[in-house]
Amino acid sequence: MPIMERKLVISFILCLLFTALPFAVNYANERIGTGSTPLPSPPSGPVNGVYYIGSLTSHQGDDILCVIPAEAYVEKPGTLVTLNVTVRFKHAQPCPYSDWKITTENPVNVEVVNETKTELKDAYTAFKQYTVKVLGNGSIDVVFHYGTGCPYGTEERVTVEFYIGAPNGTELNQSAPSLEEVLNTTSVNVTGVIKAVDTALRAVVVENYTIEIRGRWTGPDNESLTWRDMLALLKPGERVTILASEEDGSLKADVIVIDGKTYRKG
Repeated sequence: MPIMERKLVISFILCLLFTALPFAVNYANERIGTGSTPLPSPPSGPVNGVYYIGSLTSHQGDDILCVIPAEAYVEKPGTLVTLNVTVRFKHAQPCPYSDWKITTENPVNVEVVNETKTELKDAYTAFKQYTVKVLGNGSIDVVFHYGTGCPYGTEERVTVEFYIGAPNGTELNQSAPSLEEVLNTTSVNVTGVIKAVDTALRAVVVENYTIEIRGRWTGPDNESLTWRDMLALLKPGERVTILASEEDGSLKADVIVIDGKTYRKG
């Protein structure tokens, strides 16, 4: 083949490649985007006469319980309401403490008429649905029980409220984070000298980070401690390592290492 013809063929092939490149990138992005399992979010309007308002979370231990809705308004007694329950595990399943479970407790003017089997969406996400009949203004607790002997927590608990009637404008317009915003927390590992301990704020300042201490804790000898106990162990001027999660715009401690001893939330 003459040199000129070879150059023309090469140019044509290169032109095809550059022309097809954007489509190939878009196709790859679409394929990557289908990897995660979509999870339910609060409806934007009434569904079958039910207003679903907001979401609830509990993160006392390592895992996160999220329930949608936080409140439900129904037109009349006897109306059915669906509760979407998601647990985001910090450690992949199955784990050594595999008898964890999701339950409902303390129903007030509410009757559970159906519940699905708990389904693992992936190694870190469990999902379950409850259908409840609203008999009047009332509530019900949704509880995630950690597995027997689990050192990372005992339970996560939230209370869903139910009302007969319609929500007001403020409740309808309240901003609720999406489920992914709630569950996809950002972890930060901070090692440095303690600058201050703030009992009122229930927080410790390490380097340039203010980290809140919440809930109950388990010490290196499996002893149970409160947030006050943990703050008492943190001394200004001493060096510490803290693994914290970003939630609602602030950092909350999950693991604290003091003098080589590890303390875990839950």
